[in-house]
Amino acid sequence: METALGDVLEAEFNFHERLVRLAVEIKEEKGRIYAATVRNGTVLQEKDVSSGRAYPVFRKLWPFRDYFSTLPDQDLLASIGGCYDIFPPFVPEPLDREGREGRGSRFPSSTRYDSVFGIVRETRFQRWRRERREARKARGSLWTRFKRRVLGDLQDLSLGFGLAYLIYITYYDYVILGWTLAGLGMAAGLLDFLVRKRSVLFTKVLSFLSLGSYFFYNGYVYF
Repeated sequence: METALGDVLEAEFNFHERLVRLAVEIKEEKGRIYAATVRNGTVLQEKDVSSGRAYPVFRKLWPFRDYFSTLPDQDLLASIGGCYDIFPPFVPEPLDREGREGRGSRFPSSTRYDSVFGIVRETRFQRWRRERREARKARGSLWTRFKRRVLGDLQDLSLGFGLAYLIYITYYDYVILGWTLAGLGMAAGLLDFLVRKRSVLFTKVLSFLSLGSYFFYNGYVYF
């Protein structure tokens, strides 16, 4: 569905696997899409679909909880199991003398009826193993991490020092060279943080800043 503000909401349900995929396309963020996969009340995956990266989407899905709660498929809502505060609309039910307690929710409050509802709950050990497996999958293989981290930093260093050398042979001025190296160091740090969405390698940044300070000092004092 599309909300009055232009946001697009999607819900997909695999009945046999008890998998639910919730997605929101937020107009205010220029159509950026966020999605989550849920099974029996457990969040399996959260993702920023636009960038293809893992991303905590609770704050993106939570404002639309009332829309998702009105879905007519009770099996789908049962599989969501209250994630992101998505519950079916509350419908008062008559209570008899034997059922005055534990009937305030549409979902069973114990594990006694899990087999009836098809709910499979994870133990702490199973959840710990799943989280570790998902974390390893998100990081990728050793070679993938090496290419993503080391080769990118080597390219930054090579490009930075190459530009600094061109600046030097153009002006033959240590002061300008020092400012150039310092600027390249700050640019490399911003490139990692804003564009590549990863932690800044301070060794790389400090290499540029240290050399820049050295050449600036020598150029300012001795030349």
